[in-house]
Amino acid sequence: MIKPFRVFKRAFKLWWDEWFLLTVLHIGWFLAQFLIVTGPPATAVLYAMVRRSIDGDYWDHREVWEALRRLFWPAWRWAGLNLLVGGVVLFNLLVFQDNAGGMWPILRVVWSVALVLWASLNLFYWPFWLAQADKSMRTTYANCGRFLLLNVWQAPLLILACLVLAVVSVLTTLPFTLALFVWLALLAETAVRQSLSTMSPEPG
Repeated sequence: MIKPFRVFKRAFKLWWDEWFLLTVLHIGWFLAQFLIVTGPPATAVLYAMVRRSIDGDYWDHREVWEALRRLFWPAWRWAGLNLLVGGVVLFNLLVFQDNAGGMWPILRVVWSVALVLWASLNLFYWPFWLAQADKSMRTTYANCGRFLLLNVWQAPLLILACLVLAVVSVLTTLPFTLALFVWLALLAETAVRQSLSTMSPEPG
């Protein structure tokens, strides 16, 4: 099981040690979203470079471009599934938001919970994908699900903290916003590593 306080402490220390390089990485990620086609691969690259920083490995723009090339199609397969699942859930929530009576209120709660659960799985998707030998999406999501189940109390606290961090970052100054997704990646990677020290991912 993870210990949220240790996760936050370790992630913050890692960011503090590499804040300039990680901020540049985050700015690159942000700009890549405007091109759309590079958006999902840039997210995978951000996680990959954060992972290398945690390992103490030196990296520069050459490693970033190599990771972008290597992760391009795996990232788009991940993004395609997310567009499908997220699109269906959001469609149901938006189209049927005014329906009253019967099972509609319950269905909206179920869809909302499903959306939160799906987002939670995806927060930890790339740390597991990068760590495991089997790069299949099935194995990755299975490991993400196991992680949430094994940390049934700790994971929601971590996810809630990430949500609060996101809201505060967006509502405050630009420098904090420009570090947001790096912080989320650091927290996710640190939490997964801590968990992997006590659990074994699905073979692969």
